[in-house]
Amino acid sequence: MAENTEVKIADAGPAGWIAYSIATWIAWPSLCGFVNEKAFLLMAAVSLACTIPYMIAAITQLKLGNVAGGVTWVYFGAFFAFCSSITYAINYFAPIYGWELDTRILGFEWAILAIVLIFTTPVFLKYSPAVASISVIAADIGLATLALIYWGFSGLVLVSGWAFFVAGFFGIIMTIGGILEGAGMKFPMGKPLLKS
Repeated sequence: MAENTEVKIADAGPAGWIAYSIATWIAWPSLCGFVNEKAFLLMAAVSLACTIPYMIAAITQLKLGNVAGGVTWVYFGAFFAFCSSITYAINYFAPIYGWELDTRILGFEWAILAIVLIFTTPVFLKYSPAVASISVIAADIGLATLALIYWGFSGLVLVSGWAFFVAGFFGIIMTIGGILEGAGMKFPMGKPLLKS
């Protein structure tokens, strides 16, 4: 007869935050011109690896009943990591093989991601530490401007790049804080910006 045991699930949210920080911080130098198109293939490899912690974070958050956090990690993993890995690779090989691409279609992907994140940002403002909220607001700006860049508003490229820098910087703090908190150690991340 099997014993009735209760399985505890640990929150892998910090793993999602590190994937998010890496994804935003490889977008930042690319958008700001600190690296050239020869970085795309390496960016593809890194983005593909980011999919793993995103999805593990998503699964644990969903098992813990956190729909907002879990679903956000799922779509970030699917599009900000996995889809980006494919598009970075395509952008690397396109000039080599003379592929003609209409990248304006990617603006629609980023627009949907921006709209969803912007409209769900109040959840993070109410229930997440201040550091997470600042990061999400920066991601809102980065994603919205990225969509516009694909639609021809190239003057926003630095805004998008530096917004992703801010998002990733505060994501790093969330990673550290989450890992330390899981070990019972406190790390200052600030109280939620919206009060209940």
